[in-house]
Amino acid sequence: MIPARPLFSHIGQTASPGSGRSWQAIWRDAIIDPRELLRLLGLEGQADALLADGDTGFRLRVPRGFVARMQWGDARDPLLMQVLPAAAELLEAPHYSSDPVGDMDARVGTGLLHKYAGRALLIATGSCAIHCRYCFRRHFPYAEETAASGQWREAIDYLRKSADVDEVILSGGDPLSLATPKLAELTRALAEIPHLRRLRIHTRLPIVLPERVDGELLDWLQTIPLP
Repeated sequence: MIPARPLFSHIGQTASPGSGRSWQAIWRDAIIDPRELLRLLGLEGQADALLADGDTGFRLRVPRGFVARMQWGDARDPLLMQVLPAAAELLEAPHYSSDPVGDMDARVGTGLLHKYAGRALLIATGSCAIHCRYCFRRHFPYAEETAASGQWREAIDYLRKSADVDEVILSGGDPLSLATPKLAELTRALAEIPHLRRLRIHTRLPIVLPERVDGELLDWLQTIPLP
């Protein structure tokens, strides 16, 4: 069991009842400067040893509420290590691939991947509330390969014609980074495909940005006609 981590008030910027702060505002207030992150954790003196000496091509983004769960003064804190751009990221590694799970080979349409029988994955958005250093889509060409760019028409057309697909995964990025009305628009279109039986949502937002789970989102979840 992981012990509870102390919350320190000078970091946490989460929304309390009546605060008037939306989840979008809390998202925008995320930490994007690695040195600010280390300073908040009392680790500024170790910045040169901990941080990558150059651009890793994958910028830091972490909500302040998630930072508040990190252990003060611990450079090996597992939550910190999930997000901190590290020097090791710039080391050359044999057999490294920028597409380690073969997403592009499985592409069947803009933002739609079909790797396995009966299951397709839809890149609903390229946005995330947190940038995890272990992300296997950190090099994914989201600008060209996000299904939402065409209101998901290409993806929906493919799924409608693929009677063998009975499960759709909403992924990204993080699909819950989309506005709830946009999610409702997408799931209404999916629900009209008769052979779809299941919907999966790949998301970290309930953990890293719990304010996202608001009344509007819960109402949407209750209206989805797919398990």
